[in-house]
Amino acid sequence: MNQEKIFTGKAPQININSCNGDLVVRTWAETAVSLKGASFDINEGEEKLTIDSTEALKLTIPVHSSLWVNYVNGDIAIKLVEGDVELVELNGDAVLSGLNNVHIHTLNADLSAKNLNGDLTLDTVHGDASLRNIGKLEVHTIHGDLSARNVNGSVLLHQAHGDVSLRTVNGDVTVESGMRDINLRNLGGLTTVQGIQGDIRLSGGLSQGDHSFTAERDIIVRWPVTSPLNLTATAPSIKNRLPLEKETEMEDTLVGRLGDGETNVSFTANGRIILKESDIVDPKWSDESGFEGFEADFDFDFANFGSQISQQINDQVSQISQRLESKLGPEFTQKMAEKITRKVEQATARAEQAAERARQRAERQHMRHRGPRPTRPAAPPEPKQKASSEEQLKILKMVEQGIISPGEAATLLEALENRG
Repeated sequence: MNQEKIFTGKAPQININSCNGDLVVRTWAETAVSLKGASFDINEGEEKLTIDSTEALKLTIPVHSSLWVNYVNGDIAIKLVEGDVELVELNGDAVLSGLNNVHIHTLNADLSAKNLNGDLTLDTVHGDASLRNIGKLEVHTIHGDLSARNVNGSVLLHQAHGDVSLRTVNGDVTVESGMRDINLRNLGGLTTVQGIQGDIRLSGGLSQGDHSFTAERDIIVRWPVTSPLNLTATAPSIKNRLPLEKETEMEDTLVGRLGDGETNVSFTANGRIILKESDIVDPKWSDESGFEGFEADFDFDFANFGSQISQQINDQVSQISQRLESKLGPEFTQKMAEKITRKVEQATARAEQAAERARQRAERQHMRHRGPRPTRPAAPPEPKQKASSEEQLKILKMVEQGIISPGEAATLLEALENRG
């Protein structure tokens, strides 16, 4: 491993012409560049370094540097560079964190980027992209899935071959073509989504102005009834559960409004359009999902729930113990069975506690519709014991040695790994 340190100015231009291996770039407060790698060449210019590396390379550069990377035949990780970053051709995964403006020309694998204060431009991505806390986003073509959350700017997506998820976007959203589904939530600007070959799912209201959505399949909308809406929906099948005012139905078209405002939204689908009220409480604050529309008596036997689970697991442990005893002897099998039993007791206690919480939620939901009713007492949970992973290693070794089958090992490991 060779190591070299070159003193530079405060904001040098760093050019990586080629790196035939993984590239890691970090920053520090020094006005110098540190290089670590098996074999690399450096050409120094005025406030500029050009580097070629025949193998993996680690760089530490001044925080205000600008970075240009021409070719990397491996993964790349870049962190906390305040200057512009341009990446031309990458043959591995890219992990970016704490950068400003970033432009990627061709990425032949996956992208993970977070905490980008500037614009992110992606020309071609052949894998998936997961983006969090970024500025303006423009994507020309992505062949995998795209997930972007907390975008402090606009989103322009020209073509997506995978699923798309956009959540919390402060600017306008424009999607020109999508081959699969798109999920949209908490959008703050004007929205135009067209050319979607799959479904569109929209959750939350939209800003004042004109918005349009077009899908070859279904459009599912969850709209808050307190948000204004001027609606035009066109599809062979329209199912409306919103309390629309001035509602007009024509052949394959529904027109209506909610409240007084200038939020004009057009939905066009070749499948169904489903319009629903969104949750009153944000899902992240609620753990009662799944009980919507609950009206029937909820009389599940929670008191015996834990014992039912315990009995089923113990039956499986007993069967496997008999097989192990013939291979490993009764002493080892007895110890293993005792350890697994303790794990089962812990898992059972957790299941009983979860069931009790579910029972209480069901009771609260039920009381809203029919008033209070007596509840069954829940069985007290078993005391918890400390967890151990020693038996997991033994079971894995037994599979490796061919003593037990993977199916038998999976049953044992499931009981061992269900720990809090």
